[in-house]
Formats: sequence, C-alpha cells, structure tokens
Amino acid sequence: MRLIYLVNGISKTSIPWRWAEFFNRHSSLLKVKMVSIGDLTKKIADIRKSVDIVHGHHVKAMALFLVINIFLRKKSVYTVHGSYLFLSRTNAALLNYIFRYADRIVFVNKMLYDVLPLDMKHLINNKYEIILNGVETNYSYVKQDVYKKYSVDESDTVLFHPARFVPEKNHLRMIRALKSLVEKDRRIKLLLAGDGRLKKDIEEQIIELGLEKNVVMLGLIERDEVYNFLERCDLFLMPSLSEGLNIAFLEAISMHCRVVVSDIEQFVYPLQAYGLDPDDLNVTFVDPLDENVIALGMQSALEKERKRTYDSSDFSLETMMHKYESVYGRLLA
Repeated sequence: MRLIYLVNGISKTSIPWRWAEFFNRHSSLLKVKMVSIGDLTKKIADIRKSVDIVHGHHVKAMALFLVINIFLRKKSVYTVHGSYLFLSRTNAALLNYIFRYADRIVFVNKMLYDVLPLDMKHLINNKYEIILNGVETNYSYVKQDVYKKYSVDESDTVLFHPARFVPEKNHLRMIRALKSLVEKDRRIKLLLAGDGRLKKDIEEQIIELGLEKNVVMLGLIERDEVYNFLERCDLFLMPSLSEGLNIAFLEAISMHCRVVVSDIEQFVYPLQAYGLDPDDLNVTFVDPLDENVIALGMQSALEKERKRTYDSSDFSLETMMHKYESVYGRLLA
C-alpha cells in the first residue's frame, strides 16, 4: 500500500515523521511519503497515479486535500492528535469538514472523541476508531554527552520537560512548584526543551522567582538528544492541563524514567487501557492545578527507587503499526 502522510510542515521531530520512518523500515505492506501543505498542489499528478491512501495529521492540510479529492477520489484517513477544546473557530470548522468527507477518522485516545460536540460525533458515527500512539521500545540513537553540551553538572538533580511553550503545558505553575524544592536543594535543575509563544512569560517568571541558575532553557533539541536526556535524567516532568496522547510520556516510561504527570485522563487512560500499574512504571500522578501538590509529587518521585524491569511492548510503535495496517487494508478491500 502506497501512502501519503499529509502535514502542515515537515519536521524530523514530529510524530508523523517518526511514524513514517518506522513504518517504512518495519512494514512489509506500507510505503509512506511525507508531503507538506506547501507541496500538495505540486504532488497532485503523483497522488493520482501512484498513491492508494492519503493520511492527514493536521487540520488545514487535510481540509485542503479533501477539497482537491473531490476530483482525485482517493481513500483518506485523518488522525486527531489534539483536543477539539483548544481549536480556533476556523480550525473547528475545518475539522467538521474533515469529519464529513474523510473515509476514516482515528483518535489517539478516547478523551479526544469524548469532548466533541454531539453533532460532530454524529458525522463520524460509523467511521472512527481509537488507536493509542506507540513509541519505539528498542531505541537506536546516537549516544552523546548532553549534560556536557548543555553545561549540566553530574551532581545536579535533573528534571526534564520537553514540550512546546503553550498554556496547556502548564509551565508557569510548574516553575512555581519548583521553587519550594530548590529552597531545600539548590542542586535541582529543571531543563526545558522547546519553544513557543510563552517563552517571554516563562523567562520573566524564572527571573521573578530567582531561579536563573535552576531552570535551563535548552531551546529546540534533536530527537537523539531527547533520548539521551531521558536515559540520564532523574525525573521526567509533564503536569499538563490537556494533552492528546503525549509521546514523550510513553517514551519516558519505556526508558524506565521516574515520571511525574498530571492526573488528567489523557495520561491516566493509556495505563488503564493496557492494564498497567503506575507504581510498576515509576509514574506519579499530580493535580496540575495545585502547585503544592506538583511539588510534593516531584519530591516523592525523586525519593523512589527507579524500577527497570517492566515490559513496554504493549505501547510499541510496532503494535500501533499493525493496527494502522488493518485500517488501511479495510479501506482498500
């Protein structure tokens, strides 16, 4: 089966890119190419001749394709990665259009379906399913001394947070929670990997709280660097207000990190779906609206022994890949 993965812009750290890379290496059934919205009109002839299915991952790119698809008549799949509650009016209208005309809709967790308005649920009543995101569980990455590169001392207690600087990631409350830990132990360092529109607000809060030596803004980092930090950090921290299905969370679990995440359904549900015990996975849940609880959760997690014996194959990319192979196969049957 020949597929296009359609996105707004191509990034080698994005979820669609990582899926395409993995599927091309490991599936005997799938051949996947990445196409951005900017290149879509240039690829129409190729899509008409040599593509079986177009699988969209971003609202604007997929909506544009479905207009063009009136003439191409190609099978289409759309994966919902984020919550309807955080969409602009324009993107909500485009998602409505996608639901109406795409052949199959996939949600990366049940909550993304649950929060939809009833009229949108009716549009996809017989054509949606839920496939949890997977991650690589047999990691192959370039080993490097990221602590040395980013001037992190070996004696520091390192908390790692890779995420966009947007409100739903809860950076400001997380940094306030950090303050009480730093007052007890000046060796604690929070590493923020990412960028976004809240960067200035985050920088101002760091200065206001006097945490310039304890919060390090790494900027955008390479995927291999993320894995190196996950391997070495003392704690993975993600007290988000909302999520799709956070890939970094699953990666942190599969690399046996100590993990502190919010007790929202998007984090709780995947473990329940797989029948996994949070304690066996080094996972601590906290209320993302209470910075004191976040602080206590971080302190408690740091005091626990890091368990390394559990099997994370249930949420592997290979398991997810086979489920998507089934989706594509049924569309073409």
